[in-house]
Amino acid sequence: MTNYNSEQLNLFTQPIAVSVEIGCTVERAAELVKCSKSSIYDRLRKNKPYLREAATGTWQVYSTDKKDGAILVNVAFVFSPKDKYWRLA
Repeated sequence: MTNYNSEQLNLFTQPIAVSVEIGCTVERAAELVKCSKSSIYDRLRKNKPYLREAATGTWQVYSTDKKDGAILVNVAFVFSPKDKYWRLA
């Protein structure tokens, strides 16, 4: 009998991305992530997502579209399970 345990995805150790807001303005994203608008714009101008580390994961802000001259972005939080924050019950 083959043991597939080593090939299975373990959801308790894999990062999990959760969308917080989709298609919002950079101003709204800055409020959610608690950073300046200019820091987000700086990364987006370089065609890179804005990333900010937090205790349990990473905030991600990335560009999706433009509407009426405004840049629309998606905001997500990627939970990174760590032993000191996450415990298997």
